[in-house]
Amino acid sequence: MEKENRKRMEEKLEWFCPACAQGVRLPARLARHMISCCPELCAATTEGPVSEARAVLRRMPSDLQRSDCEDEDEAEAKRHEAFWKELRARPNKAGPLTPGDDAKAKEALAFAEKREEEIRRAASFIAFHLCRPAGERVRGGDNEDEDFTALTTPVTLPLPERIKIVRKSLSLSEKRLDKLLKLYIRSEPLVADDQGLDVIYEDEYWLCANKPPFVRTAPRHRFEGNSMVNRAIGYVRRKRASGEGQANPHVLHRLDMDTSGVLLYSKDKDLCAFVQTLFRERRVKKHYLAICCGNPPDHFIADSALERKTDHEIAMKVTAEGEESEATKPSKTLFVTIARSVKGATPAGSNGPYSLRLSELHPFDSSSMDLEDGKNNHFCLICAIPLTGRTHQIRLHVADAGFPIIGDTLYGMLSEELMERQALHAFKLKLNEVPEGVPDPSEAGFLAPLPQDMASCLAKLGIDNTMGVEEIETIVQTALSSGAFD
Repeated sequence: MEKENRKRMEEKLEWFCPACAQGVRLPARLARHMISCCPELCAATTEGPVSEARAVLRRMPSDLQRSDCEDEDEAEAKRHEAFWKELRARPNKAGPLTPGDDAKAKEALAFAEKREEEIRRAASFIAFHLCRPAGERVRGGDNEDEDFTALTTPVTLPLPERIKIVRKSLSLSEKRLDKLLKLYIRSEPLVADDQGLDVIYEDEYWLCANKPPFVRTAPRHRFEGNSMVNRAIGYVRRKRASGEGQANPHVLHRLDMDTSGVLLYSKDKDLCAFVQTLFRERRVKKHYLAICCGNPPDHFIADSALERKTDHEIAMKVTAEGEESEATKPSKTLFVTIARSVKGATPAGSNGPYSLRLSELHPFDSSSMDLEDGKNNHFCLICAIPLTGRTHQIRLHVADAGFPIIGDTLYGMLSEELMERQALHAFKLKLNEVPEGVPDPSEAGFLAPLPQDMASCLAKLGIDNTMGVEEIETIVQTALSSGAFD
């Protein structure tokens, strides 16, 4: 009922603030709101943010300039200012405007919207094309009369830092700029990448892709591509151009940049909230494949609690029993060993044995790692099934158990001869349920074939790399149904 009442109220709103998009029913209320929210849009003078914004726009690179940056008619600006004053003095119960006054109000609002567009263009240009880390110049030259030099690749900075830089050129409050830039960000379309998408499954509701390594799940900000979100947008737009009706895809979860595997999108906006709730409540089955050092048992459980490592920017650590704190998170991962190398054997055509180095944090006891002059003669392919969703959970749990992942720069063992990234692949994802009326896309779950770099690594180590993910999943299901983890 509350949602329906809100919808009815929104349908009655006819007047919207150009600066913050707040809607009101009466133009008099809009006039009173704007004098506190964005007074520069109602004033006859252009001194302050309006003139400052126009100065920025005139100095922008020619390929970014627009022809509509023109001086205002002073008489028109004064006429609109006078009308805004009349509206502010008008009682709310005065009744509807006359047709003539209604036309004047719409004309004054259009005039204010044009000013706001100029301020928004100037602020967004500085914030997203010129912002640089502290210590670097914002302008293109020492002379104030020189043109700005736009960056081809915008630098990622937090929004508060961008606001500080914009305020050097535009005399707007932090609150005003925060709203302005957030509205601009939401209105800016995401970049569509041309790179292909390895599609695992697709129908009118779902799009599932096999994410390659070294690609982000989502862009760092809306103005930069090179992510799986941007690739999916490009894929859908190309299908639209070929005449196929396609809705915009919404990514439903994320994978680390160096992790490959199943990535699921929804083409239905209403479906997103439902599926994201499943992820939050751990009602999604996820299976990962990892190439590790050592000779583990056929199956084992890691349930060490994890917490942030306070002296490291991103790392986690295992919390020793009895040393738990409020930051400690209970964690649990099941492991099934899929295949092993033969100890001491050198596969035909390989250059092994391969030298290995300890990673930065290696939580395992290296003396128990069967290392001989920096070499390890036992390797394995393991399936990891996380039952909780902590940061770096699989990588840390398997390393703490004594079977570190090859290529994991934080917790594993390193060898550029074998892997240039962590040998971790999300090979299966299955939703426990779907909404009524939405077809379940795959009863067995979405399965992503092993990437080439991991298949090559297995071959170098003498581990069978010919098994398909369906065969691997059969081994995993056999272990799960055998009662091994009961």
